[in-house]
Amino acid sequence: MLLNLRAPLRAFATALLLTASLGAHTQAIETKLFFTGGAPYSDSDLSSVVGLHSGQLFNDNELRAGSQRLIDTGLFDSAALTATGKGPTRQARYTIKITPLDKLLPASFENIVWYTPAELDTALRARVPLYRGLLPDSGTFADTVQSALTALLKEKGITATLSHTTVEPTTEHPVRVVNFRIEKPEIKLASLNLNLETTSPEAVTASKVTLPRTGYAYNEGLSGDTIDDLLLAPSRRGGYIAARVEQLQRTYTDTASVHGVTVTASIVPGDPYKLSSITWQPTPVYAAADFTRDTKLHPGDLASAKALADTEAPILLAYRKLGYMDAYLHIAPTLDTAAHTVAYTLSAIPGEPYHLNTVAAIGLSPAQQQVFDANWAMKHGDPYSEPYVTTFLHNNSALHQLDGLTASFQASADPNTHLVDLTITFVLNASTR
Repeated sequence: MLLNLRAPLRAFATALLLTASLGAHTQAIETKLFFTGGAPYSDSDLSSVVGLHSGQLFNDNELRAGSQRLIDTGLFDSAALTATGKGPTRQARYTIKITPLDKLLPASFENIVWYTPAELDTALRARVPLYRGLLPDSGTFADTVQSALTALLKEKGITATLSHTTVEPTTEHPVRVVNFRIEKPEIKLASLNLNLETTSPEAVTASKVTLPRTGYAYNEGLSGDTIDDLLLAPSRRGGYIAARVEQLQRTYTDTASVHGVTVTASIVPGDPYKLSSITWQPTPVYAAADFTRDTKLHPGDLASAKALADTEAPILLAYRKLGYMDAYLHIAPTLDTAAHTVAYTLSAIPGEPYHLNTVAAIGLSPAQQQVFDANWAMKHGDPYSEPYVTTFLHNNSALHQLDGLTASFQASADPNTHLVDLTITFVLNASTR
């Protein structure tokens, strides 16, 4: 599912305010600029985005354009402009209302392997005015960050194609993020050199299961995932939840014989942990009895990350059936390092429910469209249920008239209105063409 976030309509409303605030001056006048309400952003950074600086010669139209540039970033809800005085005493003031920081999304950077996370953060703060590691879900600011990333990679000798998209939260990645990723060059694992610091045959076996293989696509950074998470995933699935990575080195090489990332590290599995207890904070959506019925983890069991994920899955399914597209679980572990046990407390962070706005079926004949309309049960205003969509498309034995078609869907969700526009595309199977 792709999540496309539509830009809010606040820019037009702000433009109306600006028209009322200024006269029709067109003569270029040396003007002093002031900003009110712009914290935590500095006046210098705000001036850079406006594109004007105190002491320059500019007219009212340029002042208005500067205000619109602030709005276009998506970082501000409004930027009202007033001007006073004439000639050398003329002043312009932008009264700004920032988008609350808790409404902005963290940035994540996938496979930017030429910089450490700390180096990248420092470079972007120096290169991009207003960058604080947080981005709006609409506006031009993400494009500005992407352009800066492209330039930073160019300085490393890398001509890269990048993209960015908003990634919805999951239990593994419990925060919605704006994710930037390398499309080209394709980043692969050139070499993986691991030292397992254990004499336990069980720990060796657990740590080696499904480790990344040379030549596979490399994937680090999505929603803040690190190479440590990647390397420790097998150990954690085997119950070694306190496993750690030491002496990590990561280098990128692009030669005729080597193309990709070489990773060298030591894995210290430690001891396997067992479950001492698991507690679910019941809700009207998912009761205590539901959890008792569905849980895959019980006291005394190996504390397997896979079993924990299998326990989480039906909880999230229950929420997403009711339109809670952003729902994820908060998992609080309590480790007893002496007894090698862990206790988990699980609670739901549901977010706001989403509702269906529109549904469009593409690629159907008039007769097939009638069949679709007669059987499709999720209507405008109903809670948006992704499980319903997937079940309808793939497990609906009543729709024989759609045999021979393959369906995919895209849900465009607006986080401001919590409405979803659903597009389902049907194509004829290659075997039936």
